[in-house]
Amino acid sequence: MAVQTTKPFALAGAAMRVDSSAIRDLLHVIDRPDVISLAGGLPAAETFPAAVLADAFTDILAGDPGALQYSTTEGFLPLREWVAERHGVDVEQVLVTHGSQQALDLVARALIEPGATVALADPGYVGAIQALRLTGARLAPVPSDADGLDVDALAGRLHRGERPAVVYVVANFDNPTGATLSLERRAALAGLADRYGFVIVEDDPYGELRWAGTAVAPIASFGDRVVTLATVSKIVCPGLRIGFAIAPRPLASALVLLKQAVDLHTSTLSQRAVHRVVTAPGFLDAQLDRLRPLYRDRCAALVHALHNGLGDRFEFSAPDGGMFVWGRFPEGIDTQELLPAALDQGMAYVPGQAFSVDGDHRDAMRLSFVTATPAQLAEGVRRLAAALPPRR
Repeated sequence: MAVQTTKPFALAGAAMRVDSSAIRDLLHVIDRPDVISLAGGLPAAETFPAAVLADAFTDILAGDPGALQYSTTEGFLPLREWVAERHGVDVEQVLVTHGSQQALDLVARALIEPGATVALADPGYVGAIQALRLTGARLAPVPSDADGLDVDALAGRLHRGERPAVVYVVANFDNPTGATLSLERRAALAGLADRYGFVIVEDDPYGELRWAGTAVAPIASFGDRVVTLATVSKIVCPGLRIGFAIAPRPLASALVLLKQAVDLHTSTLSQRAVHRVVTAPGFLDAQLDRLRPLYRDRCAALVHALHNGLGDRFEFSAPDGGMFVWGRFPEGIDTQELLPAALDQGMAYVPGQAFSVDGDHRDAMRLSFVTATPAQLAEGVRRLAAALPPRR
């Protein structure tokens, strides 16, 4: 009798369009106590308000049985009202999501047909590149500089006939570059959206982490073709997975229907706990007053170490907030090839090519300063310098 064999799984196109995140792959490699990691974009765990959250969960579970029940797709109304008040929008525009990554996924499903064009900065946020490729979109890379996405370059492409459905941008302290989109570029980008009919997705996970300079008005203040993505992951903690999509009303309604099909609703208990914590008198101001100087001092320590340890071999700009420093080796060192030597020295970073949309960033790297102490940052840069090949 012939042995029946099982056919291999035939994966759908969506599964074939997404590669593994190089950052998440790297996190498995560097999970060693002897490695100083400047790779992961993780908030500092010592800032997580564990005791406050524990009290919130205890009180909610003791007095609110509904916290364990199914809930509305839109999200816990008091939490949505808090978001609406902070962003100056109507509560009907706010959808609570399973992290801002889900918010991006839902917006992409709502707006992007397979084959449609999506413009975004290159280098770009890995999670956005994955989510946008999942839709089958054609990604159109736009160069960026110290002032963020080059809106003039985008305008030139629009003038020549390119028609993106969506322009995605991290306007505050971009991941990976740390750049902040200038006020002039924000206004110009909103004007282009009105003229050419695309939707701007303004992803803002880092805006509250500014410790220097002046806050810049959101792109949404310049036009109504903007969807804002927000989260509490960087100011409270990421493990609860509470994010938000803030969208014009017709789009907000479509996002609710899509979320119904995806997961029904975000965790009822987590939503109530986050609301309890962020609305507690004085909590959020105190939490931000703790985060900002901590990250400021760690950023300063990294900047100082890079200047002292690498000198003119490494070009970078110091950010005014956020979590990252992006830099490049002008002599053309390939940071992907350098990584094994750095790991052997006990130091990790993310090679620039991991953030490539379509460009060559092999001479660049992203460094995250938030989870290491100043002493660790100095030692990490010393180890990086030891891994470098001799100057040509």
